[in-house]
Amino acid sequence: MNFIFSPDTVSPAIEPESIRERYGVQMEAALNRRLYRAAPLPIALMLSGGLSCMALLWEPHEPSTLAWLSGWLVLLIGLSLWRTRAFHRAPVERQADAGWRRSFLLGAAVSGATLTQVGIFLMPLATPLQQALIHGLLAAATICASMAYAASLGAFLAFALPALLPSSLYLLGLDQRLLQGWGVLGLILLAALVLSAWQINRATRRSLLQRFQNRSLLEFEKQARRATARLNDELAREVELRRRVEKALRRAQRALEERVSERTRALTASEQARREEKALRRYLASHDPMTGLANRSLLLRRLKILTRRPQPPGRELVLLHINLDRFKLLNESLGHQAADEIVCELARRLGSTLRQADTVARIAVDEFVVLLESDKSLEELEQLGRRLLALLRHGVQVGEHEVVVSASLGIGLLSAAGGDPTTLLCQAAMAMRHAKQFGSNTVQFYRDSLQGGSRERLLLEAQLDKALVRGELEVFYQPKLNVAANRLQGAEALVRWRHPQRGLVSPASFIPLAEETGQIDAIGAFVLREACAQARAWQQSGVAELRVAVNISMGQLRQDDFVEQVGAVLAKTGLPAHLLELELTESQLSDDVESLARVFLRLRALGVRLAIDDFGTGYSSLGYLKHLPVDVVKIDRTFIHSLDGSGRGGDAAITRAIIAMAHNLGLEVVAEGVEAPAQLEFLREHGCDEIQGYLIGQPVEAAILANRLRGQAAQQACAMSD
Repeated sequence: MNFIFSPDTVSPAIEPESIRERYGVQMEAALNRRLYRAAPLPIALMLSGGLSCMALLWEPHEPSTLAWLSGWLVLLIGLSLWRTRAFHRAPVERQADAGWRRSFLLGAAVSGATLTQVGIFLMPLATPLQQALIHGLLAAATICASMAYAASLGAFLAFALPALLPSSLYLLGLDQRLLQGWGVLGLILLAALVLSAWQINRATRRSLLQRFQNRSLLEFEKQARRATARLNDELAREVELRRRVEKALRRAQRALEERVSERTRALTASEQARREEKALRRYLASHDPMTGLANRSLLLRRLKILTRRPQPPGRELVLLHINLDRFKLLNESLGHQAADEIVCELARRLGSTLRQADTVARIAVDEFVVLLESDKSLEELEQLGRRLLALLRHGVQVGEHEVVVSASLGIGLLSAAGGDPTTLLCQAAMAMRHAKQFGSNTVQFYRDSLQGGSRERLLLEAQLDKALVRGELEVFYQPKLNVAANRLQGAEALVRWRHPQRGLVSPASFIPLAEETGQIDAIGAFVLREACAQARAWQQSGVAELRVAVNISMGQLRQDDFVEQVGAVLAKTGLPAHLLELELTESQLSDDVESLARVFLRLRALGVRLAIDDFGTGYSSLGYLKHLPVDVVKIDRTFIHSLDGSGRGGDAAITRAIIAMAHNLGLEVVAEGVEAPAQLEFLREHGCDEIQGYLIGQPVEAAILANRLRGQAAQQACAMSD
């Protein structure tokens, strides 16, 4: 609260109306305290006077009546004393309650009425001398009480009027002149007391008002002192602020002077900085910021320059287009930061190995281009491409894991592109995509036939997008033979595309497309549903209780609800879980083996069998067997192809080792690609559990396989009857 000291602001604070409005409750409490503090003396006089009157008339009259009157007087005085004590024991903030004033007025009125009754009852009975004594005692008590109650006109009138007026009027109405005189004396006394009480009340009110005016002035003075202190503090802060501002201005002036003096020197430095910034912008415009290699823009500029320059005889402008295999999967599995570290390391290897190349560029997230002038033959260029792929395939350490990244490489020659740089880029890219169709870690040259093949590939990709919706995909089944029992006990479910114009499309043509476009997950889910439903139908019809193997992709495994999807398919079809076998190709396995193992354990908990397909072609086969809870390993067909029954050769040794190792680990072994009886004999001799391949049967429709299973069941029944 801020105060401005002037007559206009001081005087309203001490006006009577303002004081009464502000301290009205406290003034009422103070007036109540005065009344109750003055009450004991009139009460004592009333008691003594009343009892004295009773004593004067005790002998000549009936003691019982006087005793009753004395008892009432003592009771009344006792109640008054109890009320007075209760008021003084009440909290100060409650002493202003209206109930205390009403209680006091009631007590005063009853006390006054009691005194007038004493006068009316006793005066006619007494002698003149006794009347004088009685009247004097009653007058003394009345005068004392009236003066004590005069602080409140209401309290005074509540006592004085009942105490004097009825008895005086009563005495005036009697026939005795002496009693009438006492009545006149009572009225005179009442008038005198009213006048005295009015003056005492005014003095009391003025005293209370002055008291609270003084209190208001003291509070006002205290607030004024606080306001003055705050004003002084504000003035001091303002002075200090002004001093600081002046000091800051002086410092700013000195700094400005120093800046002006340094301006000339700074201009030279600024010019140098601008030149460096400009050079940096030029560098970033032509280089990949993450790897430091040339970007597509710089590659095109250099390519145009080199194509305009005549080539010496025997030299050729060569463009190598490199694409990292399954980099999207790597990015999703390990995260963007780990993927960036891998890209930087591979870029460093390319840059340090191809120092003689004209340009090594990064043109996409997972694509590199090498531009060089060479006099090498096609065979030497192919060897160079394979060395680059081998260099890239060396493990990259990312945290606690070692990651192996393969790539596909396409080679384009300027002479084949007719000397056009844009055509050279397109041809190298087509060669790279052609290499990806042959699997990872492959090198391919551009040839004219790829031009049409590229258009055909785009057309096939567009049609594959609708093949599943149109019902053009079918599931074929390739039987698997249990070697020991010499009977068919399983089959692998393989998807086929029955194109309305082309007929059956080779899986080698559309499966890589599905993997690149992300449709492989939907196709995998379709094959899973169809295979489980077909196996359950064979079981219910009594054809055979055949175990079906279904290939799954890493994309399916990475789905949060994949295990629930498998459980739902089993529940919907009613197929027992042990008749379903899920296969994952070893080359698809990611380095996040711990996460993969958790999914495998949940699948095992359903009762599903798990297998690693194409086993032996990767670099971490033994590591996978150590960490993943699988049931079956399938030996890749590349090891089976050269088996001739002699048991000699590296492939035979590898096959024997895989069988022995798997059996020692408690795993079953399936050999793929068995096409000759000699291969079957070799595998039977070394304990292979199951085989599949063209020797046993090609992939066929479900109805054809069902007929063969019925024939097998009939043969077994005949053999048992014989």
